[in-house]
Amino acid sequence: MNMRRRRLQRGLPLYFGRWAECVQPLTSSASLRSAWPFLRVPATRSFPSGPDGRLFFGEQFSGAIKIIGTDGKLQTDPFAKVETTSYLGQDWGLTGLAIDPAFKDNHFVYAFYTQPISPAVPEASPPLGPVARPTLVRFTDENGRGVNPTVISDQFPETSPVHADFNANGHIHFGPDGFLYVSLGDYDIFADQADVLRKLDNPIGKMLRINASDGSAAPGNPFAADPSADPRIFAYGFREPFDFVFQPGTGRIYATDNTTVSCEELNIIEPGKGYGWPDVGQFPFPDCTAGNGVDGIYIFAKEGVANTSDFLATFVEVSGLDFVSAAKYPQLGDSLLSCELGTGVLRRLVLSGPGGDKVTANDVLVKDCKRDVTVGLDGVIYYSTETEIRKLIPKQPGSAPAPIT
Repeated sequence: MNMRRRRLQRGLPLYFGRWAECVQPLTSSASLRSAWPFLRVPATRSFPSGPDGRLFFGEQFSGAIKIIGTDGKLQTDPFAKVETTSYLGQDWGLTGLAIDPAFKDNHFVYAFYTQPISPAVPEASPPLGPVARPTLVRFTDENGRGVNPTVISDQFPETSPVHADFNANGHIHFGPDGFLYVSLGDYDIFADQADVLRKLDNPIGKMLRINASDGSAAPGNPFAADPSADPRIFAYGFREPFDFVFQPGTGRIYATDNTTVSCEELNIIEPGKGYGWPDVGQFPFPDCTAGNGVDGIYIFAKEGVANTSDFLATFVEVSGLDFVSAAKYPQLGDSLLSCELGTGVLRRLVLSGPGGDKVTANDVLVKDCKRDVTVGLDGVIYYSTETEIRKLIPKQPGSAPAPIT
């Protein structure tokens, strides 16, 4: 049974124009005014905000990094472009962008992408896919252009040609401690090289914590004293950790682990902990709580599905996470947003309990979120479909519906 995803990617030309706004009910408790520029962007996976209010975004398959200015318009020329590779339109490409916490002083922007090593060999028997390597590069912003490209780290294993385009580089985010956190998938080798995933001498299927200056291990990492371990490792046991986010105020790391072959979890990531993969029982994995690692605090599932022990029913493929504030959206409260590539749902999760480990509310906000969600420095929610970047504007009390133009 082939459980791998097949996605249809539509690379439409870029276009931007006037804003169009409408009012639509998004939750049972309130309405949000959903507004979007007619900004056509192919498969946008990451779009952090700069401290000056500009929005950076990366096109997953083209490798282009672009900027939306503070006036809401797309900058004419790309900020930068990386040479990336994709094979089946799946997980590879430009998957992570991060803005340096000291951006106002150093103007650094980081990109995490799949660097091509060798091409596919379709005439081989069996056919072989391309070989690539996750790579972290830094650009310096100079008047909207990325200059001085510097490879911070390419110290990652090459992918296997028989597992091309799956579960390699994930996202990158700076933590409140100033270090850069990096997620890597299992390279899709869980069936034939599970021992590699269990070992701590490599970064595959791990979350790393590194110095952004040179890619070295950050001080205080949990396995720094183990001479046999990769000192960059912060946590391990992941299949496809597409995204993670730091909770404002607490600094807790919330992360998803996506997969088409077991249950999709929301985890709280702690240093030195293992999160189960690949030791989660035998396929077809009927029990979402099986395994030896830390259990997820929540299992994602498709709308209307009650049986979360069925991994096929839980497959939603969370592709983006961020926290939204009640100060900007009183009707949403302080909550976690998840963008689901598999279902198109932008979901609101309310976290409760002293440890923030209980999900006590679950609402669907929109049904066209496909690639990522971010909350800008202005507190506004931005999300991407397959072809557009949109934003949700909080409705002001007593405001009338805006005309559609």
